[in-house]
Amino acid sequence: MLVNFIEAARMSRLRICRSRAAAYPHPPSGRPDAVLHARLCDALRRHLSPAAATLLAEPVPSGDGAWIDWYTGLAGQPVPLRSLSGEALRRTRNLLQDRIQAMAVLAQRLAAVDPDLADAMRRAAGFPDESAVYVVDGQPVLTFWGYGTTTQPERPVLPSDCSWAKLFRRLWRDLAGLILAAGLGWAGLRFDWWRWPPWGPDYAAVLAAERETGHDLRRVLLARQSDLARALGRCALEAQRDALAREGELLAGKLEALAAELAGGLENCRGEAAVNALSKERDALNIELAGLQRNLRAALGKCGGAKLSGELAESARLRTKLTAVEAKLAAKLNRCGKQPPIKTAETTSPAAVSPVPEGSPRPAQAAGGLPPCPGERPPEDAPDVAIVLDASGSMRIPSVLDGNSAQLIARFERCMLDSGLLAPVVCADLIGVYESIIQGGRGPTRLMAAQRAVNNVVSGLPGDVDVGLVVLEDCPQASDYGMYDGSRRGQLLQRVNGLIPRKGTPLGNGIVQAANKVDGVRAPAVMVVVSDGKDSCNADPCSIASAVKAAKPKLKINVVDIVGDGAVGCIAKATGGDVLTPRSGMSLDQMVHQAAKDAEKPEHCK
Repeated sequence: MLVNFIEAARMSRLRICRSRAAAYPHPPSGRPDAVLHARLCDALRRHLSPAAATLLAEPVPSGDGAWIDWYTGLAGQPVPLRSLSGEALRRTRNLLQDRIQAMAVLAQRLAAVDPDLADAMRRAAGFPDESAVYVVDGQPVLTFWGYGTTTQPERPVLPSDCSWAKLFRRLWRDLAGLILAAGLGWAGLRFDWWRWPPWGPDYAAVLAAERETGHDLRRVLLARQSDLARALGRCALEAQRDALAREGELLAGKLEALAAELAGGLENCRGEAAVNALSKERDALNIELAGLQRNLRAALGKCGGAKLSGELAESARLRTKLTAVEAKLAAKLNRCGKQPPIKTAETTSPAAVSPVPEGSPRPAQAAGGLPPCPGERPPEDAPDVAIVLDASGSMRIPSVLDGNSAQLIARFERCMLDSGLLAPVVCADLIGVYESIIQGGRGPTRLMAAQRAVNNVVSGLPGDVDVGLVVLEDCPQASDYGMYDGSRRGQLLQRVNGLIPRKGTPLGNGIVQAANKVDGVRAPAVMVVVSDGKDSCNADPCSIASAVKAAKPKLKINVVDIVGDGAVGCIAKATGGDVLTPRSGMSLDQMVHQAAKDAEKPEHCK
């Protein structure tokens, strides 16, 4: 679950390459890190342009420091600069040179305001060679920035057989040559001898002026594009505002029409309270009559004529009373100008049950008052099962870890929870360790183990038990995979086995969707929650579980806590369910089996 935040942040970046940290000598000022990268990119974005801020790749070292992953915010396929040729290579090199020069100019401007940032900007403009340059979407991106090398001048080596006189003459000759060259250079600069033709324009100055003009135009273009984007955003908001205003006017008109209709209905009919009372009385009689019919069926299976006659007489009395109440209700509705409601399967009284002829077989019943077995009980009395299965990103973690790996995973999860939005920077040293544990893990992941456990439990459930599946894959809502009867167990298991770890953990919404799939009011229901962490979508699963229990008193939620940190134990406590953790000594298969035990075949049934 906690890795969901990292994966959400990583999906907005592109990894360019993975390089050995020792590929180039470490710079004297230390290796660049994510914090320095953020400062430099912010300065480039504010003083130059958003495109200039994409020049520097973000370094993310591994946990042991042996490798460095380089990331960029651009989208596309990264290719090395040296793999280009022709016009593409020339254009990319020119763009790289322009941006390096812009960084040098910006470092000079920042020297008086922020000397440290100016020095870091100047060092970041250096890189070892073109093998550290990649191209993404036509934009150059630097890796190993700040690793620029400097060449040390070599000391002259004097020949062993020279004399002091020869050395003095040679030095004097070299000094005279240097003086002459300096004089010629000064005269050339003073009288502009180096320009050819001397009377022509200064092309270097013209080129520099044109380049500065190009930079100014580029800045103006970026500013105009930003203004255009803001204007388009305002236009879109104004269009939405106008559409909402029109919709509000239509709704206001409908509201006035409904208010007028309601006022007319209240004016024409003042006996609404009496109608409601009669409706409630009719519903109560229907419920009472239905209970009597159930008792009548039980009497048909257990008793003889005397008790059966009494039940039939009571049924006839209730039916007569119900008919009178319905007649009063129809008269009231006619006076109000309304039509009586159409009888449905819920409002229609059940048909009278004929006595069982003598010698007819009686329904099967468990001895000693035990609950009926599957095949003997009515289908509507069979318990429902809803499985809430966690398929978030943290379910990629191996289900079996050694002591050191388990401690590192726990440390990483605590760092992610405590750091909030700064987690990618603060926990950068643990990200590589976490990924190496996942990639180097052996054996099944948490999700694989949970899939195997669900397969074993679902395959052993009675055929009259319906099973629903809700999967926690991403925020803000869980995924509803439907309800499956006994004939569709194969489809359910295919759904379960096809899941892969995704992103978030909408546990609260998953409980709501699973509760809507089962009965829990008339017939018992069991919800099995298999998860390894808390809700990551800003919901309160504990309060939701309490509300579900109040609405469906016969629903029990059993929680299989894979991690065993007790974070979701309140869900089970709110519904009278059980919390099963690895501390109990049971395997994941045994824990899921125990959580679904209430829906399995009773022990006395064969």
